[in-house]
Amino acid sequence: MSKIDNIIKWFRDRKGKVTYSMIHREGTSSYDCSSSVFFAVCNALDIEDDDIRNTSNLGRFLVQNGFEKITENNEWTAKKGDIVIWAKRKGVPGASAHTGVFTDNSHIIHCNFKANGISENTESYLSYLYNWNYEVYRLKEDEREEKKQEEYMEQIQERYMINGNYSIDSLPWFCSDRKNVGNTKDYQGYVVTVSRKWGSYWYSQYLGGWIDYRAFEEVETISEEKTVNNGGYSVDTKPWGTAGFETVGKSDNLLGKTFEVTARKGAYLYIHSKAKWVDEKAFE
Repeated sequence: MSKIDNIIKWFRDRKGKVTYSMIHREGTSSYDCSSSVFFAVCNALDIEDDDIRNTSNLGRFLVQNGFEKITENNEWTAKKGDIVIWAKRKGVPGASAHTGVFTDNSHIIHCNFKANGISENTESYLSYLYNWNYEVYRLKEDEREEKKQEEYMEQIQERYMINGNYSIDSLPWFCSDRKNVGNTKDYQGYVVTVSRKWGSYWYSQYLGGWIDYRAFEEVETISEEKTVNNGGYSVDTKPWGTAGFETVGKSDNLLGKTFEVTARKGAYLYIHSKAKWVDEKAFE
């Protein structure tokens, strides 16, 4: 997981579990906007520092720890991980300033008074803050890491079963210009070929996009023609007993028919043309 992902994870792990306080801002049960960003960055970058920053000196702390200020009071193309500091008057801390972290190119996670804790909102929800002075900081190392990940994109041909509810995107999640093209919930139990791996995101041409690796389960790839000889067995969306499986038919309706079987998981075989699973005993 990248440093930026860890910054965002720090916030999400505490969403609904901490409150907002400008007085008791040192954690672990309450923070304000700037102390939450400070602790999230320290956690992600393994920084040991007892001097909790506020909005007046947070920018200097970020620059000292690998960030660069990419704009001040000018429009920019936001990316996941960008940290914005708004101030009614530059350098003034407290209620006349605010800060948060972009979770993608249009959403910001922040600790705030209105939510009495951590919330994730659209950038437009906070657009009024752009009437103040604002500065944007970006982790320099993250761009190098993203390029490194791109160079490391692995070319493969491996088959997996879909099992999980994850978005299908035109690019991996860490790319700010990605677009959603679907969801794996519509392909539960399907066995698909993964042709590329880019960090924690895998590409399937059949699904038409990049998916979190956790959506895939290993199967044994086979290639055999088998005839259904026995009734009384269920036809399922996933191997029988797998969480979320659904029975959609019976082997009685397939008797005497021959199918190409392309995957095995335990005692269950995958009928390629139907994208369904049947107990191997139905074929004996």
